[in-house]
Amino acid sequence: MLVVTDLDRTFWGLDCVAPQAHLEALAELEEAGHAVLAATGRRLRNILRLFDLNGLKLPAVALDGSIGMDFATKERFHRIAFDAAALWKLLDILGAQGIRPCLYIDDRGDPGGDVVMPENPSSEPSHLRFLDEDVNHALSPNDVETDVLELVLTGLPSDLAHEAARAVHSQSLGIARVDEPDPLYGGSRLTVSPPGVSKVSGVEAFCKWKGLDIDFAAVGDGVNDLELLEAASISIAIAGSYASRAANADHTIPPPEQSGWASVPKLVS
Repeated sequence: MLVVTDLDRTFWGLDCVAPQAHLEALAELEEAGHAVLAATGRRLRNILRLFDLNGLKLPAVALDGSIGMDFATKERFHRIAFDAAALWKLLDILGAQGIRPCLYIDDRGDPGGDVVMPENPSSEPSHLRFLDEDVNHALSPNDVETDVLELVLTGLPSDLAHEAARAVHSQSLGIARVDEPDPLYGGSRLTVSPPGVSKVSGVEAFCKWKGLDIDFAAVGDGVNDLELLEAASISIAIAGSYASRAANADHTIPPPEQSGWASVPKLVS
């Protein structure tokens, strides 16, 4: 069976270091013939650094389903970017509310960076500092209009984030998700993906690429994991998380600080 797992607050905690028990459980799954796919809101560059830190080379669906890559072979198996006309309409709608998001792009392996900033981005300052090493300062939104995979900003007031999400959905311009409170930066985190994009669409692309039946177990904690857990044959939520309250999961496991992911091999056997 394919096992699809979120990373943050699921496979590892806020320190982004996977417990040894989780690494052993991952090896157990692979030895038993299960394929394991990461599905995360993180960018490919950021995933690569964290995989290197943890000694991992998994395939991954990134940016909540907009792009996918096998980190063992560096092959890309999936990509959905915004339509340029829809992107500009979307930026106008958000801009009318004073929201100027960070643009996460497909950098096509270019060393310049996979984040592009508008003038005076609205995201929380510590988030902007975190992104700085991956910002391509030579590019503007005009330069990447066909390569934008996700719009992101953090630290928003809750009412503004939800109002913006409703505006995006009313125009059918994308999939907007509000995650709150943001565990790293506080406030509400707003992400906007191209229409039809979710972690499930990325999983489906991976299964097609590998010639697998779309039959999988899923492990997750956040608002961006709900579709994944609902579509899974075996759904596993992290105790105390948004997903544990909002999804009707088959199983609930402790958070990574208590090595909950170590029980996944038994739950999918």
